[in-house]
Amino acid sequence: MIRAQSRSHDVLQLRSGRGRSIAQHGELFQGQIEDESNQSHRCLVSLPCPAMYSEATFHPQDNDALRIIPSHKRKARTAAELALAHLNASHLGGDVFISSSVPEAKGCGSSTADCIAAAIAAADSINTHLSDEELAHLVVEAEVASDNFMFDRAVLFAHREGVALENYTKKLPKLEVLGIDTSPEGQVETLKYPPAEYSSRQLQSFYTLTSALRRAVNQHDIQLLGRVATASANINQEFLPKPMFTEIRHIAEHAGALGVAVAHSGTVLSILLDPTDEMLERKIEQLELELSVLGISQILRFQTQS
Repeated sequence: MIRAQSRSHDVLQLRSGRGRSIAQHGELFQGQIEDESNQSHRCLVSLPCPAMYSEATFHPQDNDALRIIPSHKRKARTAAELALAHLNASHLGGDVFISSSVPEAKGCGSSTADCIAAAIAAADSINTHLSDEELAHLVVEAEVASDNFMFDRAVLFAHREGVALENYTKKLPKLEVLGIDTSPEGQVETLKYPPAEYSSRQLQSFYTLTSALRRAVNQHDIQLLGRVATASANINQEFLPKPMFTEIRHIAEHAGALGVAVAHSGTVLSILLDPTDEMLERKIEQLELELSVLGISQILRFQTQS
């Protein structure tokens, strides 16, 4: 439980608050590392997807119950409650309306996006801003395990603790992405899916991958970033295998893509490309043609920075 900051709201200027959050399309990296104190941390780096988002509107009422609409968005209600308590405004209730284009149980961070948007809306209703770090703590407390696209910069995020293990200080390099759902009828509930039990070999590989990830972001090396994502996706195949993963990876390699990324608790897969590549459109045409042979026609194209 995080402690509320000592912010003064002696005279609350209530208003309708609004919040918005992008989503993700799986992760560029997910694994487990130890810190200098030999403390183990499960961690990830989300693949941000501005093409999908959640929006929240909070209409506050003094000394009223807090309601969420639609009613099944219970984690978002908890996030709003926690945000109000954190801001010394727990006496407020009212209605939180969530509107989202993010598919649920696919690895796109739907609940994280809902929680971020709800927490921001709660703070906005009392004319207050939450930092990225505050949002991270609140959202993890609301949903146990969170993605990390609440940060405006690249971080290596301990997704069950709500803290950034490494702050790269820069944004992720811009990527062109073709997003695919490898199992349109399938769903993966993150908290019902057991966390991966990594081998000693895999645990050792995560140090190499996080070092490469740090270098890729700092040096704006999208080729290296693509290799990190592909390596992480390959490891995930031992725990939550994606249908047609090998075929799609070979198609991506043949077309000259940077690599592939997957949802480590979801069904989506992403093909990563260089948005500045002069051959980009031709490569995408080739990818779409070869994916259609596999029966894949529903493709979400987006860039990681809007």
